[in-house]
Amino acid sequence: MTFQRDLAWQQLDLTYRSSVSHHFARYALALNYSMLPEIVVHQAKRCVLDALGCAIGAYEAPGRTICEATVKEIGGPQEATVFCSGLRTSALNAALVNSFLVRFLDYNDWGGGGHNSDALSSILAVSERGKVSGKDFLTSLVISYELGGRFRDSVAMSSPAEIPIPKTLEERGWTGDIRGGLNQPPALGKLMGLNEEQIANAIGICLSHALPLGILDAHREENVMAKNLRFGWVAHDAILACMLAKKGFTGPVRIVESDAGIRNVIAQGEMDLERLMDFSGWRILDVKFKAMPANATTHGHVFATLAIVKEQDLKPEDIAAVHIGAPVRESRHTTTPAKKYPRNAESADHSAFYANALAIKERAFGPDSIEPEKFTDPVVLDLIEKITVEADPSLGRIQGASEILTKDGRCFRKRVDVPHGLGDVSLTDKELEEKFSEMASKHMRNEHIRKIFDACWNVEKLDDLGKLTKLMIFPG
Repeated sequence: MTFQRDLAWQQLDLTYRSSVSHHFARYALALNYSMLPEIVVHQAKRCVLDALGCAIGAYEAPGRTICEATVKEIGGPQEATVFCSGLRTSALNAALVNSFLVRFLDYNDWGGGGHNSDALSSILAVSERGKVSGKDFLTSLVISYELGGRFRDSVAMSSPAEIPIPKTLEERGWTGDIRGGLNQPPALGKLMGLNEEQIANAIGICLSHALPLGILDAHREENVMAKNLRFGWVAHDAILACMLAKKGFTGPVRIVESDAGIRNVIAQGEMDLERLMDFSGWRILDVKFKAMPANATTHGHVFATLAIVKEQDLKPEDIAAVHIGAPVRESRHTTTPAKKYPRNAESADHSAFYANALAIKERAFGPDSIEPEKFTDPVVLDLIEKITVEADPSLGRIQGASEILTKDGRCFRKRVDVPHGLGDVSLTDKELEEKFSEMASKHMRNEHIRKIFDACWNVEKLDDLGKLTKLMIFPG
């Protein structure tokens, strides 16, 4: 009986060690800074700079004060820094508030399985808490992007030429931010000194509990503040899961491949485990950076409208009608009654009607385009009534077209196949700095901004990430 028991236990252990969770844990523990190509390191720095800029741009978000007041009430050790205000709180609290800030404008990067710059907040908070080096911080960030990208690869159904969207999840009412339970525990666990078994258990703990529903970004629903915590909440829980696992707490390590796991329950069998565990290449190099704070599939037609308005010098009073051609998913996602007349920022940056109306009036759609007073602007509302949006199956996911008819009978058409920043040609370092400065100049002097740039471009030289987070505090 003892022999049979020991054999059963050995077989169980072998099964666990061959799980996705253990494979992800081994990948994270094996990767170190010296293995990262220079181009990967530089891309990671670009992700850091872009995310921090987006966080600063969200300072006036109504949800920020609510989040800060809540974590103050919760209390906790002063381990990490909340961006902008400089509030000192626990790593868990800081990760939650900062992730809200990074995500608020819908301006953050697209890659690593989704808007993976949301991962920065938890990784930076844990790095500050543990006083880890800049090299270790960057390595952890790369791990998050690499593993998140592989999760997206394993469930994506779109062609390689398009921005990959996990249709199998979206159509079933989930979000791709589920990946946070899979890619954050390895990235955070490495920083927190967990071993392979502990990281695998942390994945099981986190991924079995943190499953953000698709209603947080649904076609027919008004978007709300909670949308900005889709990934951040999972990442917050990943920190807690790592803390538990380090002390010996266990979780279901076969959380992915089990009959009751993510592959069968969430993805309904539509998950390619070979692609999930293909660790070749660098997924972070595929990251795109947004040139407009709006839903990615909105960029094409809004850029088309902007081009017409600027080239023809059109004013709101010149417009008779606007016909927008949009990809099928975009036409479903940003044109419903809940989003046609937005009353909050979360819906405004996901409204094809509002984005084009404001683009016509202001000849831009930027971080200030979601100010509440603009939702009731009579000029904007009048333009919305002149806009129609139709699904065009011939358009790829990021493509868009605009046709503007003027009151004097003229007609102008424009189609954008590759919106700036979302194609093969990414935003340059200079453009990322300009994007950052546009948002930060309202709160910081230029010399302060330059210090942040220097810290980001040389983050691998930092011996304490607290030096970077201190720079993220507004003067005074």
